[in-house]
Amino acid sequence: MKKLLSIVLLIILFLPLGAEEMPKFPAATVYLVGEIKPKDLAIRIYNEAGEELTREDALLSFVFPNLEEWEVSQSIYFRYSSHLAKQKAGKLIFQIGDLSLDDVNSLRTSLELTSENLLTFVENGDTFHTTFPAGPQDDVPIGKLTVKLRKRAEDVFSAGTYAGSFMINYTEGS
Repeated sequence: MKKLLSIVLLIILFLPLGAEEMPKFPAATVYLVGEIKPKDLAIRIYNEAGEELTREDALLSFVFPNLEEWEVSQSIYFRYSSHLAKQKAGKLIFQIGDLSLDDVNSLRTSLELTSENLLTFVENGDTFHTTFPAGPQDDVPIGKLTVKLRKRAEDVFSAGTYAGSFMINYTEGS
């Protein structure tokens, strides 16, 4: 009898639990916010010592030997970093002038471009044509530009400081 009374009492106590609906909670909305900051293409120039050159210190200084014939050269290296959403192509186009003292004394310069990347090729002897892949790229070599100056035995130049420059233009696309 005690068992029966216990069972009936338990049923009476648990009956409201089974009859009631589970409590409802209001729907919750969680907002997710994030920002991807673009890292455009950054092309950097380095000298032969591995030092990065800026606009202010981009200077190639040549020492001419005291010989009848000579050839001097200096190289600069191009590297890039990027985080592009999709692949793109670009060209670095170089235009160089001679080193001159005055209208009469001028040393002819020549450029030699060498690719240092499978996605870069030299076009027309004065252009690096490069494909920049999508995704993170850090300090990837593009190529080497070598400026050469040559004096032959029959060339006669006046003593003095010779100056010149070359331009670098970047264009996107193929």
